[in-house]
Amino acid sequence: MLLFLSGRDKPRPHSNNSRQHFDMANATEQRVEANGLTFHVSEYGERGRPAIILLHGFPECGYSWRYQAPFLAGQGYHVLVPDLRGYGYSDAPKEPMAYRQSELVKDVIGILDAFGAGQAVVIGHDWGCALAWQVAREYPQRVRAVVGLSVPYPGIGPRRPTEQMRQAFGERFFYQLYFQQPQIPEQELEADVRDFLRRMYHALSGPGMREKHRAAKPVTGFLDILQPPQGPQPSWMTESDLDVYVERFENSGLTGPINWYRAMDASWEEQHADGRQRIQPTALFIGGEEDPVIQFAAKALERMPSQMDDLTEVIILDGIGHWIQMEAPDQVNQHLKTFLDGLGN
Repeated sequence: MLLFLSGRDKPRPHSNNSRQHFDMANATEQRVEANGLTFHVSEYGERGRPAIILLHGFPECGYSWRYQAPFLAGQGYHVLVPDLRGYGYSDAPKEPMAYRQSELVKDVIGILDAFGAGQAVVIGHDWGCALAWQVAREYPQRVRAVVGLSVPYPGIGPRRPTEQMRQAFGERFFYQLYFQQPQIPEQELEADVRDFLRRMYHALSGPGMREKHRAAKPVTGFLDILQPPQGPQPSWMTESDLDVYVERFENSGLTGPINWYRAMDASWEEQHADGRQRIQPTALFIGGEEDPVIQFAAKALERMPSQMDDLTEVIILDGIGHWIQMEAPDQVNQHLKTFLDGLGN
């Protein structure tokens, strides 16, 4: 059954329960070997319980799941929250081709193996959502179910992603094409990591999207299209929260995260060659009404049910932007609980 929720699913204040942070939830910080790299993983709950792995997006890290991880552990799950390849305290190869989706999928499987999890519910946001779809596509036997936040599953397109983007945008600025350049994006964004992150989290949030920002012309860099917030940090991204992200990105740099974009075409070539399209495991999708990804990927959202064997719901949260699990943690947690409860044993 497909369910589109909008006006009746208004944002609600954060509860004290959803505001638990990593250090308040008895997380165990681990360093594990997987696919030839070392990953930083926050572990919640008891091993041997049904496993969930939470995959973050750009520019995020495992801390982005601070409202979901303790909640899901409290529901009886063994929850794994890695900093993905290139991020935070995990290894960050410099070569762009090290960030092909095939390698990132092996990372996820390797992390599950390191914790003895033969099967897991895979939940992802943004790039982590795209990765979750690929894990489910390539290793359906390892995926109990899959949940995607923000990025609809489009199947395997007929052309390389950058070709489609160039056709769609022409000479206009598009950040994913800008990111294809060597070194220039890093130089821009690493010059002031805090300013970049503050702008990014605001501009793509529900309130930021509703400001209808128009960049000054000409646009020469990514920051030109990211308006800074005019007021204090929102409750879901306090200054202390921002401190965590700044520390992680000052540790990792931005080459690894941007390399996920630089490897897009190579990933497409591999996926196109193997020819497997469908997502077999039971799936849920949650998006935000104000999310620019939802707006940009409307056709993919429309096609998604035809690409999956068991898509249970498509839920669109009214007034919420891109950072859905942070902007609306209580709603996301409740939808996750309902979905997980429905899986049975």
